[in-house]
Amino acid sequence: MLRLVTYYTPSHEQMCREFVLSRVVGFDEIHSTQCEQTCPSGVFKSHGWNECMVDKLRCLMALPQDGMPTVYVDSDVALMNGFSEFCKEIFESLPDNGVAFSNDIIQLSAGIMFFRSTEVVQGFWRLVAELSPILNLQDQDVINNLFDESKTGKFILPIVPSVLPSDKVCNWATINIPNPPSLWDGDPFEVPQSCVAWHANWTLGIENKIRMLNSVLLNKK
Repeated sequence: MLRLVTYYTPSHEQMCREFVLSRVVGFDEIHSTQCEQTCPSGVFKSHGWNECMVDKLRCLMALPQDGMPTVYVDSDVALMNGFSEFCKEIFESLPDNGVAFSNDIIQLSAGIMFFRSTEVVQGFWRLVAELSPILNLQDQDVINNLFDESKTGKFILPIVPSVLPSDKVCNWATINIPNPPSLWDGDPFEVPQSCVAWHANWTLGIENKIRMLNSVLLNKK
């Protein structure tokens, strides 16, 4: 059994339907939730973004605590052939309370996450959701702060974190590795033939994300 979860606000609905929902194959359950537009611009880290990410966490906390292998993807992800098969391979070795994050080069990314929906994992989402307004940080920054604290021994993570292979779950930075890291400026880029999911981060604005994802799918043909 395999479950896919995504969520979107009205500004991201078209992108989510085109690149995520219309391309889902091999999953037993699909959970798709539309939330209110708490971030008016829909732009990363703009006004209301943190609250929008708490809505995302609420979608994860609303799942049944059934231990089912679950894959969360953001609305700006393009799914490709072989994604569900890759997911099944990851879950063969993922611990019960493990969470596998995509690689964002400078930190763990919460844009694509693999986990089993257990009481412990949902408790972790709840912790992140509670800390977000206290620290005035988005979900991903809270997760990485907790991860960094755990490495110092000041905090014991309730989950077992790992990082998904970058040649399978890709983004602009993992493949092109700009030095120093920089946003995509529209130039052509290569997509590994091994790629099964591409996250359109490292670019701002819905139009730019759609342009990047269309370029990814064209490169994969």
